[in-house]
Amino acid sequence: DRQVEGKPRTAKMLIGSMQLSGYAGTFLGATLIIFSKVLLKAIIGNDALDPDVFLAAMKYVCIRALGMPAAVILGSAQAACLGMQDIRSPLYVLFAAAVVNLFGDMLFVGSTNPWIGGAAGAAWATVFSQYAALFMFLKWLRSKPNPKPVPTPIPAEPNVMNLTDAIMELTGPSSSKGSSRRKNFSQSLRSFGNWSSKKVNGAGKPLFSRRSKAVKKKVTKEEDEPYFSTRGFLSGRFKKRNLFTFPPKDVTNEFAPYVFPVTVTSVGRVSGYVAMSHVVSSALGTVGMAAQQVIVSVFYCLTPIADSLGLTAQSFVPGLVEKKKSPERSAALKQTLINLNKAGFLFGAAMVSAIACLPLVSKFFTTDPNVIAQVNSVVPMLSVFFTVHAMFCGTEGFLLGRKDLGFLSKMYAGFFVVVPWCLLRVKRAALAGANVNLATVWTVFTGYQLVRVSSWFIRARFLLKRSERKSNAIEGDMLNVDNQSP
Repeated sequence: DRQVEGKPRTAKMLIGSMQLSGYAGTFLGATLIIFSKVLLKAIIGNDALDPDVFLAAMKYVCIRALGMPAAVILGSAQAACLGMQDIRSPLYVLFAAAVVNLFGDMLFVGSTNPWIGGAAGAAWATVFSQYAALFMFLKWLRSKPNPKPVPTPIPAEPNVMNLTDAIMELTGPSSSKGSSRRKNFSQSLRSFGNWSSKKVNGAGKPLFSRRSKAVKKKVTKEEDEPYFSTRGFLSGRFKKRNLFTFPPKDVTNEFAPYVFPVTVTSVGRVSGYVAMSHVVSSALGTVGMAAQQVIVSVFYCLTPIADSLGLTAQSFVPGLVEKKKSPERSAALKQTLINLNKAGFLFGAAMVSAIACLPLVSKFFTTDPNVIAQVNSVVPMLSVFFTVHAMFCGTEGFLLGRKDLGFLSKMYAGFFVVVPWCLLRVKRAALAGANVNLATVWTVFTGYQLVRVSSWFIRARFLLKRSERKSNAIEGDMLNVDNQSP
């Protein structure tokens, strides 16, 4: 209902997605709290861990789990805004949440209370910022902006011109004043006469040709569409208490086909990171864990740059896919993929430049020379990873925009098995005394990245070729019908 006033179907789906997200977030949060001890032991994989450290990790996970409902609802609302091509609203809300998180860290982290200070304080600050962002987002969606007052135009005083003197100067005798203006006027008349005769003979240019083209261009130029904002989009259609009700059955049925492939895709995407954390904590010792923490901090600072391309693709590609199949549609999809890859290449170059500076700044993260050496040893693998990461995200967003969830879910289901298996072989080799370090782990992970990006490129290219064939076939059938018609 893009062209429908008020977008009622979109509003209904947005409300339903937030309601389902609340229940999904509650389920995930409860699962994390109940199984936090088991999950942490499985990830850490090291029985020699200090009990105080394990207890701090337990508290952090349980506190963060309390914010899971807000986090999932925020994700759905943000995705809906991006789907409606409103990129500003999530930016405003998430920036305000970041400010709340900052002040929360300043308030809680320094506390000596074990349930409020330290890592627990950082967790509480994040949870409070998530709920603050949720309430701000709901307020934004439900409150329409005040209409701008239209200023009353003040009638301007008429300008009175005296044309009598000008006419008398141009038509008066030679002895009167204004002789220079009469001379210029006469020359203009003669040149106009010469131009008219050339026009009659077929020479010369059309009258006011440049101006006519400019006016025509100005008239035919399509005006820019006003920027769409989701502020007040749910005004009069949603109340806060509706967030705790279950959505209608027809809305639930709309989301049902996506539950399994999206869940498999998400679990498969996360499994590699979980397996990597397990291998590092259980087999590479304290130095490896410290170096991994530095690398992961830099890693998660850079990945949002690439993620923006995926979000952009998911916002704009569906609009192209919904159009009628035609060569123009296929060309637009192809050009979109090319543009995403161009932007991905530039983003990748920027991220690799940042990674290249890591050996220069690693001393600011730690003073241990062994940790610094392990961090620097991973720089080549990180450079390869980030060279293609933005292009990977853009292409994955392109596939998601085309709703190619079947392919993605099957691929990530395979990665869910293969990637942990490869990383666990690294752990086995390390425990057996082989020369295995952090660079080995990231070599496996970089190989996983290269396989992903290659598979995504091949799939996107295949879909474009298939779309072009169908469009050409449709166009050929239409031409045959036109030729056969009397």
